[in-house]
Amino acid sequence: MTTLELCAKLESIDAGEVATLFFKDGEVIRGGMLYNAVQQRGVIIDPSTETQRRFEANEVSKVWRR
Repeated sequence: MTTLELCAKLESIDAGEVATLFFKDGEVIRGGMLYNAVQQRGVIIDPSTETQRRFEANEVSKVWRR
């Protein structure tokens, strides 16, 4: 996935919509997400495991929508 495609996909996810993010460091988190397209930063929260990660778009390798 190119950087442009990745950013477009991140931008298309509405606030709180469930998504799965695959990070370049191997971590995978599924949960509600907020993304700021201007700063290219976001946060994803998995309520079942209480996992939260703040991220920048360049840390993400793949995005799946529910």
